[in-house]
Amino acid sequence: MMETLSAEKKRADNIVWTASNDYSFKPDYEIYDSRGIAELYWNYIVGAVHNYYDYSQLQGFFRQLKQDRDYVFYEGLTWIGLENCAFEKGKNERPVLKDLRWRYAEKVLRKEDGTSFYYLVDEIKRAHFQRALGKEPRMREQVAYILDDLEFDGSLSTEQILLRMNEIIDTYFPLNPVLKKRNFLKNLIPNFLNLSLVGNESERMGNALLGDSLLRFPNSGISQPSEDEVSTELRNQKNGKEVQWKGIQARGVKKQRENIQSRYGASILTEAQTRTLEKSLCTGNHKNCHLHFTRGEFDSRSLKGNGNGHRKDVLDQREINTAHYRKNLARNKNNILKLTNILKNTMLVNLDTTCYRTKAGALVAGKIWRNIYLNDQKVFIKNIRDDLGDLSVDILLDSSGSQMNRQAMIATEGYIIAESLSGCQIPVRVYSFCTNGDYTVLNLFRDYNEVTKNDRIFDFHSSGCNRDGLAIRTALRLMDHYESDHKILIVLSDCKPIDPHGLPVNAFNPDQFLYADSAGVNDVAMEVRKGRLNGTSILCVFTGLDDDLPAAKKIYGQNMARIKSLEKFADVVGVLLQNELKNL
Repeated sequence: MMETLSAEKKRADNIVWTASNDYSFKPDYEIYDSRGIAELYWNYIVGAVHNYYDYSQLQGFFRQLKQDRDYVFYEGLTWIGLENCAFEKGKNERPVLKDLRWRYAEKVLRKEDGTSFYYLVDEIKRAHFQRALGKEPRMREQVAYILDDLEFDGSLSTEQILLRMNEIIDTYFPLNPVLKKRNFLKNLIPNFLNLSLVGNESERMGNALLGDSLLRFPNSGISQPSEDEVSTELRNQKNGKEVQWKGIQARGVKKQRENIQSRYGASILTEAQTRTLEKSLCTGNHKNCHLHFTRGEFDSRSLKGNGNGHRKDVLDQREINTAHYRKNLARNKNNILKLTNILKNTMLVNLDTTCYRTKAGALVAGKIWRNIYLNDQKVFIKNIRDDLGDLSVDILLDSSGSQMNRQAMIATEGYIIAESLSGCQIPVRVYSFCTNGDYTVLNLFRDYNEVTKNDRIFDFHSSGCNRDGLAIRTALRLMDHYESDHKILIVLSDCKPIDPHGLPVNAFNPDQFLYADSAGVNDVAMEVRKGRLNGTSILCVFTGLDDDLPAAKKIYGQNMARIKSLEKFADVVGVLLQNELKNL
């Protein structure tokens, strides 16, 4: 596997270098398909953009985009525009480029069914490549406005492209006003433009952009018209587009929710219930995020989209998961039996005993008088161990795309834990989480009272990204609704949070951070600490790679088990649960 990835990395490098005519070029982007194969056409475009345009200015532009929470979206838009102008510039120089583009466009259209866009950029990209094939795309009028402005021709310079991109963003997607703070601008702009501005010149540049979009690109060749110089007709046209764009944004929110349901299944909550939860949970680092709760079941409305295709993927993966479990049936059953016994023995040894007066047991001589004079038959005592009737366990499975090569293993591990807990008559609930677009999806496999439905865990299927912090925050809120004195949350995860939605921009954090690496890990760790402070035990069964082990330890501390071999699964998880049960 690693050899294949290394070979494809070299292939991508060679494609980019060939197109850029610069073997010293270290690209910021290399593109691979879902199988990890280097994408010939797009890697060529990356190299061509370096060859034809001032790449340092483009890098500055992309760095600046990171000041906005939606920078991944803007970045995608920019590359659609760059693809168009790079193709126009190079198609006569390299005739093979036409064939490469044609084949890539056909692949894009085969991949999407046209009804399920989780990102606006995907809809624009699809329409763009329909045009590349000479087709007339079916799209909303407002999307056509954006695409018309975005398809740059080959005559534009780097500066003109950046000015055009600024105009598109400023017209259709007004930036967060917090980014226009004066103290932030003065430090940012000179670095952004790669200019050595000092003294009054720097102050003048800051004043020129104050209250305007940060994405202006002043340069010696092109001057920015003042507001007074902009014609009334042009202002009216821009205002008209902005009004229309507000309408498409509102409809887009509804459409995205419908698309999520068509992919992952109908919601098990009403829209009002979901919004109530979002209002309290999608705050702070998860502001503007959304939630979707499902059982992976599709109603007639859901199946109008791409639900059939996704459901087929789930069913196919279920067969793989089930076959994997059955292939190692003896080992898995042994793990269930062993883990069940470990839990039962731990509960038996560590439970408190209470002395009760009974009608049979050890006679208490001092109480015989009660039988003679009061006819009280309870003159015996018996020590009875208390039970854990109010212990409940939730199992949360990370079903993001990074788990794709471990789906069957995770399904088996989740099933073994659930079966063992059920064998001890401990209420258990199992669900998975992933993130797609703005939505974190929680898929419920079995609830506390569904003791015969553990096999639904084999429906486990990975896709999308993972916003672990929001998923754990939501799981803890759901656990609050179940009456239980002792609650344990077991998370099976690779501890590699990543979500292009990013972290929200605010006055204290003017930089945009991708929800990944240290920013993502810190958020997850914070949610785990909050949960523990509120009395919930949170454990992790680590399912990731060696590189992510430090992140797992930072998030969960010592309350984590790493499974190196399923032969030892019951022993390792048993110790983890033993230690927690002793502390209840």
